[in-house]
Amino acid sequence: MGRIHGDDKEFAVEDYYLFLPSVRELTHGSGYYTIGDSDSPRSNSRVCFQKFSADTEHFADLRQAVALEDRSGEDPYFIAIGSVDVSNARIPKNPEGYFLHVEAKGILLAANTEQGLFYACCTWAQMLGQSGSRVRSATIVDWPTLPNRGLMVDISRGRVFTLDYLKQLVVQLSDMKMNVLQLYMEHTFQFSGKEQIWEGSGAMDAQGIIQLQTWCEQHFVQLQPNLQSFGHCNRILTTDGYRQLRESDLFWTLSPALPETYTFLQSLYDEFLPLFSSDLFNIDSDETYDLGSGKSKKLMAEMGDGRLYLQHLLRLREMAAKHGKKIMVFGDVIVRHPELIGELPDDIVFLDWIYDPKPHYPTTSLFGTSGKQFWVCPGTGSWNSLFPRQDGATKNIIGLVGQGISEGAKGMLLCDWSDHGGYPMPKPCEYAYAVGAQMSWSGSVDSIDSVERCMDRFFGEPGFSQLHASFAAIYRLPALWSKNRSQCVIALFDEPLTGRTITAPLPPADLVALEDLPEGIEGVLDPESHHLMRPVFQLSEETLSRIDTLAREASMLADALRDRDRKKQYAWISNAFSILVEKVRLGREIRQSFLDHRVDQDQLLDWERQLRLLKQRFVYLQISYTLVWFTYAVASEIDISLTYFAHALERLDYLQSWITRQRIALQEHREPDFALATYETAGYRSLPSY
Repeated sequence: MGRIHGDDKEFAVEDYYLFLPSVRELTHGSGYYTIGDSDSPRSNSRVCFQKFSADTEHFADLRQAVALEDRSGEDPYFIAIGSVDVSNARIPKNPEGYFLHVEAKGILLAANTEQGLFYACCTWAQMLGQSGSRVRSATIVDWPTLPNRGLMVDISRGRVFTLDYLKQLVVQLSDMKMNVLQLYMEHTFQFSGKEQIWEGSGAMDAQGIIQLQTWCEQHFVQLQPNLQSFGHCNRILTTDGYRQLRESDLFWTLSPALPETYTFLQSLYDEFLPLFSSDLFNIDSDETYDLGSGKSKKLMAEMGDGRLYLQHLLRLREMAAKHGKKIMVFGDVIVRHPELIGELPDDIVFLDWIYDPKPHYPTTSLFGTSGKQFWVCPGTGSWNSLFPRQDGATKNIIGLVGQGISEGAKGMLLCDWSDHGGYPMPKPCEYAYAVGAQMSWSGSVDSIDSVERCMDRFFGEPGFSQLHASFAAIYRLPALWSKNRSQCVIALFDEPLTGRTITAPLPPADLVALEDLPEGIEGVLDPESHHLMRPVFQLSEETLSRIDTLAREASMLADALRDRDRKKQYAWISNAFSILVEKVRLGREIRQSFLDHRVDQDQLLDWERQLRLLKQRFVYLQISYTLVWFTYAVASEIDISLTYFAHALERLDYLQSWITRQRIALQEHREPDFALATYETAGYRSLPSY
């Protein structure tokens, strides 16, 4: 966590400042500086002093107006209080580096750029949060490992964040010294004259983008445009007026065989790209599953799929260049054609995305030896889940970013997806954001425990990491973890009597989270999926009991959270786990009792009551979900998520009425349907999670 020194004595560990991300060099002094009303600050950076004073005023009223000085030549940017000499600052050469010094005579923050000085202010704010107005003497010299430290949030799969939430996110990212934000877009921008594409999606408008960019600039975060430009265009390609642009009847990929495709994309770029000051533009263009299977089949045969893809990239590069942009592109397609990478222009930035924990990432080595610019893209593991797959995400971030640094990556773009409706709560992703910030700035993690101690301080939540540990333990249970999804959310919305979490085989004894499937167990391909997944296994009573215990622990810890929004979101997650345990237990009890011919009237009446109360809990879960949603998102496409609740409630209601019919049969001296032959599911299984 950096070099720790004390010039007069050994300090206890708990007395050290804890920073997120950790600093390069931290030397403790022997005295203190007490901030007082008579302090006379001086600076040559108005924007940075605004942050400094805003943070400092939590502890003392800086009544003296700042003495703003002119900056000339290569003088450093600085903020100073008391008798400190700016010329003594040991400022690192890195443009984002800074020097921070506290002694009894005063305080000095200095950097060669305003961005560096801003990061000094971020560290100063964390010092104040731990010390109050009596600040222990210390000297910090700090600079980042990666020049680009970013987050991409998905606003195209059902959830579009409010501008207020995005501004809060920008503040949090900048306080973590992250400097890039992308909003993943497929159809959620209000393109003029193309209302059918974005109607009902809560799409952002130009004014919102402009306001957000201004806010980002004030916090030294680069808002980079992101617009899907090849695959993942299902919403566009199923819309009247644009269906003819499809490659195939999968309605997934724009066809590169059609000139109209590029006319269409150019019209989007002409309206979208001028809103952004960044010179980088993410065209995404990943997972082009049906490329060459339809309208471009002849081109594919003539050119090969690699060159067909390359040709499309070069066209998009030319189109983006009209607006002064250089393109970034996800690298999953081009890595299948490594012989072509060398033919691509050097100004293209490749995004090496892998979201699984692995001991080594071959594609990262491929990009590293190619000589091309690339960033690494780990994931938060939050999508298709009630709570992020935290252990896997942490190993993925540390491993991929660490290897990326050694292979010459120029940045990290942490991906926070929202597959199938964006129903996961956003606050739990802060843990992954913090790990990403630590790795991209400091370049390493001494131990995850040390990072978690810093998180607790940074978020102002003493029990934050302990709460996360309770939820993370659920995903270490054999049946719960899976690549790209988690069985917990399948269980919550599973068919209550015939669902896989009740009827599937129990997990094999040698099944372990985060590791490959045991020998003899094959991956499964869900309908509409293009990725092999772990099979869904039955949740044993032992597993359910463990989930219930951990969810109760988490609920108590969540109740102690200080941040109101954070408390609501974690409480909702705890409740969801509790409900899925009750639902699976009840469904299995009912199913097994019927198959064993062990049913009587009292039991049926008890089940009717339990189902009535379970429906009630589910309704309350849905209501609280909706209320929490509107604290961070516009209405957008909340109907996607609420439809999952509707399906689950309908199934519980149907099961209750079916149980009633069996009770009536018993009362009329007819045999109940022990074989479940009359139980109808209408094809329902659970929510999509591929």
